Amino acid sequence: MKYIITSGCSFTNNFRLNPNNISELHNSRKSWPYYLQQEIGKDYKVLNYGGATNDNVSICRILLYHSKRLIKEGISPQDIILIGQWSDPNRESIWIKKKFTEEDREKYGHTLVYTENWEKENGCFFLTGGYSPPDGEDSAIKFLGIENAIKYWELDINWNNILNQTLHWLESWSHLERFCKDNKINTYWMSMRNPYSDEAYEGCFGAPGNDSDIPSKSIWMSKYEILKPYLDEVPIDSPNHWHYKNYNGLLEWTIDNRIDGVDVFQETPNITYEEYLKVQENGWGHPSEPMMEKFIKEEFIKILK
Repeated sequence: MKYIITSGCSFTNNFRLNPNNISELHNSRKSWPYYLQQEIGKDYKVLNYGGATNDNVSICRILLYHSKRLIKEGISPQDIILIGQWSDPNRESIWIKKKFTEEDREKYGHTLVYTENWEKENGCFFLTGGYSPPDGEDSAIKFLGIENAIKYWELDINWNNILNQTLHWLESWSHLERFCKDNKINTYWMSMRNPYSDEAYEGCFGAPGNDSDIPSKSIWMSKYEILKPYLDEVPIDSPNHWHYKNYNGLLEWTIDNRIDGVDVFQETPNITYEEYLKVQENGWGHPSEPMMEKFIKEEFIKILK
């Protein structure tokens, strides 16, 4: 038996990972790891450890932790495959020391725990989401007591200094790649939408106007000296990194490859994409189950084979 560990944001799993039940399945939306399992057969077991609002550093941490967990349980590293789906680079995770129970985990969004015995650690990660997160009375911000930190740090500082998050991502990714190379673990990558092109960077990521023909092959990170040491350490242009056109991701692919009579997004059943644009100007959502299945069968399975 070979094991495929997947992680990503809500495009991979629209629920938060439950480390007390890591085999927990949600049938309210089947995502691409579900269809990967169907396509790849019973000689493989797909373990989906993605979760809503995950940032790229957390994705690296989850993949590293659970690959090491399998190795400790006696699984050969050569029988482990990692597949990561990158989110937008402006997302961030922040460890907050505070008693955090299973009840809290179920109640509060924008939080992450992914390790065994996490309740004894008296803390959790807060996930910024890359945008102004909910701040109501039952929000994680209120529960964790970080209203001012989010208001002044996340929005005024981090959003305008995205090199911080990007540097942490590239550092974590390069460390993970070296670990996998040393242990002969194969890695594969894709992204939620375009995080690499100059044009995507200028538009806060994703193809501007969801037009997949606009982004170029020019990577915005190459303009910054502090990021350059990592660019030849991470496999952005490797055959093991799936891209749609010039560095586009699953969102852009879904919009371009929509099928007549098939829901484009999970959130918009029974209406066309053109009708959806009248309601939601940004024009994007989470790919529907049929689009996830089409993506695996027609696109991603090629790089695995």
